[in-house]
Parts: sequence; C-alpha cells; structure tokens
Amino acid sequence: MQIVDVKMLSAIINVKAKTIYQWAELKQIPHMKLNGSLRFDIDDIKQWIQNCKIQPESSYNPLVQTRSPRKGEV
Repeated sequence: MQIVDVKMLSAIINVKAKTIYQWAELKQIPHMKLNGSLRFDIDDIKQWIQNCKIQPESSYNPLVQTRSPRKGEV
C-alpha cells in the first residue's frame, strides 16, 4: 500500500489540487483523512481510473481506411 497526499496525486494524474479536493468533498474519488489531511491509496486510485474508462461500443475505427481495389488492381 502506497499512500500519497493531494500534491503528489495532483502531479501523478495531472489534475489541479483544487479539483482533487472537490472530488473528495463530493465523494467521487476514493480517499481517507489522516489527522485531518486527505490521503490516497495509489492502488485504489488505479482501480478508480480503470472504472472511469469508457469502452467503445463498436469495433469501428475511423483511423483504419478500407477501400475496394480499383479496376485492374488485385
């Protein structure tokens, strides 16, 4: 178990500290209070991030272009 504070978590997930405080107040991020200070278990944060991912609903990929062969091409 690795415990980090708001400042360290802010640097890890590239989010402003103010945003982390707001998420904690709204109980949107897993956290604990130790002696009145917010602390975060990195394993809980990794799982929380995984749960925030949105999975694609189809296998369509607009970056893959398919085309029919032109006349005379094989």
